[in-house]
Amino acid sequence: MNIILLIYKYLIVFLDTLIGLIVLIVTVFVMKTYFIFLVYFLICAEVFAQKTKDFYKVKSGTDISKMLPFEERYQFGKFQEGKVYFRNGKIVTANLNYSIVHGEVQFVNLKKDTLLLTDHDFIDRISIDDHIFYYLKGHGHIQQKADFSEVKLAEKQFLVVMGREKYAAYDQYSATSAISSYSGYTSGTAGVFSPLQGIDKVILRKRFSYFWIDKNQRILNANKANLLKIFPKYKRELNEFVKDNNTDFNKEDDLIKILEYSDSL
Repeated sequence: MNIILLIYKYLIVFLDTLIGLIVLIVTVFVMKTYFIFLVYFLICAEVFAQKTKDFYKVKSGTDISKMLPFEERYQFGKFQEGKVYFRNGKIVTANLNYSIVHGEVQFVNLKKDTLLLTDHDFIDRISIDDHIFYYLKGHGHIQQKADFSEVKLAEKQFLVVMGREKYAAYDQYSATSAISSYSGYTSGTAGVFSPLQGIDKVILRKRFSYFWIDKNQRILNANKANLLKIFPKYKRELNEFVKDNNTDFNKEDDLIKILEYSDSL
């Protein structure tokens, strides 16, 4: 009987130790798995953040064209064959890309130099793959996003300078701090880059602005007033649409919706 009790006690101790060991192994496994998942998540988050980054902190005097990686400076992953359509009917083929930093389409010449186009007054449009660009004096190139019977919608992607002292509210900046890449970062028309000056540190952020292009190739800011100028016969209908749909003229989807409606009138 005593032997049985002794065996029983040893068995209890053994089972207790075994259960503890199993719990320890499971705990270590779970923690290890959690740690691996956490590391993986952080890496993915970092990669995602890098791919979707839309703001940059730089020091004065910084050459942004050298600081930012290629994929952050250009719209397309590489310079690719495109066409420049001149007003006299001439078409020139070149390797092209849209520079977000400069706010203009650039080309690569025979010496492998990256330059800005200079003959803006003689160029009608530029195509890169199925993307079409027009030139707007004082703004650089804008990209066509939608084409309707009476009007086209165009978008401009650029960088603005956001000084901390200029913040008005979350995700807002004052007009005095907004400097387009075209007017603020380039010097002349030969691709010469001008570094930022006068501020210890600035925050650059990607921004989008939108434009209407009417049948006469006039380029206007994409707002309600200019849309009513293009469709003067439908002021009442368009005003009602804007009111009923709470149209935001800073959102591409809203702009396309109101153009679809305008096209149906």
